[in-house]
Amino acid sequence: MNVEDIRNVGIAGHGGCGKTTLAEAMLYTAGVTNRLGTVEQGNTVSDFHEQEIERSISISTSMMHFKWADHKINLIDAPGYLDFIGEVYGAMHVVDSGLIVVDATSGVEVGTELHWKYGKKHDLSKFIVINKLDKENIQFERVAQEIVDQFGENVVITQFPYETGANFCKIIDLVRGAMLVYEGDGGVYRQEPIPADIEEKYEEYRLNFIESVVDHDETLMEKYLMDEPISEDELKAVLSQCSKHNAFYPVMCCSAKKNIGVDRILEVLVKYGASASDLPDITGKDAEGNIVSRRCSADEPTAALIFKSISEKHAELSFVKVYAGTLSAGSTLINAVNGESERISALYLLNGKQRVETDKLETGDMGAVIKLKHAHTNETLCDPDAPITISQIKFPEPVIRAALVLENHSDEDRLSQGLAQLHQEDPTFHFNYDSEIRQTIVSGQGELQLDWVLHRLKNRFNVTCELIEPSIPYRETLRKAATVHKRFKKQSGGRGQFGDVHIEVTPLHRGGGFKFVNNIVGGAIPTKFIPAVEKGVVHAMSDGFLTNCQIVDLSVRLFDGGYHDVDSSDMSFQIAASLALKEAMEQGGSVILEPIYELEIRVPESYMGAVMGDVSTRRGKILGMDTEGRFQIIHAEVPLSEMWKYSCNLRSISQGRGRHSRKFSHYEPVPREVQNRLIEKFKALREEGGH
Repeated sequence: MNVEDIRNVGIAGHGGCGKTTLAEAMLYTAGVTNRLGTVEQGNTVSDFHEQEIERSISISTSMMHFKWADHKINLIDAPGYLDFIGEVYGAMHVVDSGLIVVDATSGVEVGTELHWKYGKKHDLSKFIVINKLDKENIQFERVAQEIVDQFGENVVITQFPYETGANFCKIIDLVRGAMLVYEGDGGVYRQEPIPADIEEKYEEYRLNFIESVVDHDETLMEKYLMDEPISEDELKAVLSQCSKHNAFYPVMCCSAKKNIGVDRILEVLVKYGASASDLPDITGKDAEGNIVSRRCSADEPTAALIFKSISEKHAELSFVKVYAGTLSAGSTLINAVNGESERISALYLLNGKQRVETDKLETGDMGAVIKLKHAHTNETLCDPDAPITISQIKFPEPVIRAALVLENHSDEDRLSQGLAQLHQEDPTFHFNYDSEIRQTIVSGQGELQLDWVLHRLKNRFNVTCELIEPSIPYRETLRKAATVHKRFKKQSGGRGQFGDVHIEVTPLHRGGGFKFVNNIVGGAIPTKFIPAVEKGVVHAMSDGFLTNCQIVDLSVRLFDGGYHDVDSSDMSFQIAASLALKEAMEQGGSVILEPIYELEIRVPESYMGAVMGDVSTRRGKILGMDTEGRFQIIHAEVPLSEMWKYSCNLRSISQGRGRHSRKFSHYEPVPREVQNRLIEKFKALREEGGH
């Protein structure tokens, strides 16, 4: 099939807006299935994982395909819940058109805005579908205006409902200039003239539509100003070009659950949606790191990007998009990222978990490869003679962290294997062992995502874990400079121990690290013992003074001391230096430092006061605010110790419409009452023999 006849469409939108139901209706309308599955019954094509069925939500990206009007449509159904936003990033990176679904009962939500923003970043052609118009108490005009206000003047209403609620079965189509009527179980519309009782409203919408179209074409604008007739074909031609090249965002209507308006959406995607050939040439880097481009053509060397990996019991399944050339079963390509050869053993077209084997994937097409040995998400498969690394998906940084605790410590090897494999599948999931707090830390986009990780570890790797609040990597430092003389002398028969040091300890600026200065002159301490003094200081800094937290941001100057010809040793000077530092910490006044994180919180304006109040209760500081459409962006600094389960709390405060990102900023002293509480906690742990 020619690249011009392929439509790669990503369905995106806030969780619960009906994306999976719309995908199901499309498959049914195209004749792929013989019944409409529902999320409630757990029998949809795209939601087939056990947890998706149990929770009634999409968790993993699902790929589907079907034929419509002599075109092939590859459909990517991405999860709407923000815990799985990485799936949306992957989907939007490879599709050519985005179908943004808006719940008519809720309007534009945080997920809608985020998905739109990411689609715009990739310059996708975008279509907006207002779903659930069969629900009661729908205000179409309010929702439509909200979409225009949020996404700009290029949003154009191309349809509106004759009536909403239980009687929703008629759609006024401004492109066709007719009313589309659905009967029975929906499916296929019949076309009727515009009813007289809605003609005035139709003329108003039609005028706005025509003005929006002609504004993008000088010839049509001249005709319009001269009051000359403009044909439907002329309007459609401009609409097609503007839609394909991201200058026009048509708004359509539907009830996916009742299969009303779905066939018309498919017609619009085929006629006005972009193919891969409508988009700019892909860019990447060759083997020498030079920027190169490649046309979307079958005549070009093969280049395909893996945008998702799924590990199964017997093999890994890799979702790919072919950007150039042809991906053929039996061919040998290389992974441009690591240089490893990969034999393409089998290729599949997918409809959820159902697979149909195919011998090749043409330019612009999508499918799945099985049993790749050295290739994972975000890596490029390409012709060995023309290597190219396609621009990679930039996944979001984690917004939640937790400590992972094993039920059985003998499972550590399987745990490491499982965590690594899950990260390969979902790059927004991160893990690391933090030696400072001696915990395995997992992080991601939300609690639901981390719960999903626990489920996968247990069911696929037979590893049972739980998540707990992670320890905070507090630090300690000195308030003011101190000078200390410390002599360590011990005689217990035989050779004794003797070490004598004079040190000056000075606090450095925050983030200054550690500096050791040797100012010994005249051989007061032999040169061979100087490294032992530094080692003793470093050891004491790692042990902490007030707590067991690392001491940082100090300059230690060794300026005098003494030694014994027989009893002095490395160990003697290490001990003397360690004791000297602890005394300096006591003299100079120790302070506990805590990590501070920068927060960017995005919420609708109506929740701004509650969110700012919550930040204040967490000892946070508001740094400033920006406005972006209907959303307020709050910039703040909050201690990490106050951030446990913040993602969940923010959603509760904002009724699921809040979103935040975070990144480490700096360390700063904790308030005195917090320091006293931490010291008492450490003392209690030490008395119990804890760590």
